Amino acid sequence: MNETESKHKTWTDTSYSLSSNDLLYISNATHSEAVALKCPGYSRDGKGFAIEFQMQHLDILKNLVAELENLKAAK
Repeated sequence: MNETESKHKTWTDTSYSLSSNDLLYISNATHSEAVALKCPGYSRDGKGFAIEFQMQHLDILKNLVAELENLKAAK
């Protein structure tokens, strides 16, 4: 590949359906200015995960909470 060609990157999208039994907790991320939502693997048959959120994610997280509250109010 020469210098003018772009390097292709691939990724795998992952979806998790959480249950009411999943253990979730929030902690400071491994670097400053981030907070992590953690779901340990021992509560999910070894398929745990952590998602780190930064301040720029705040609006989307507020929207997520609002949508969940709308679902709850509709029941």
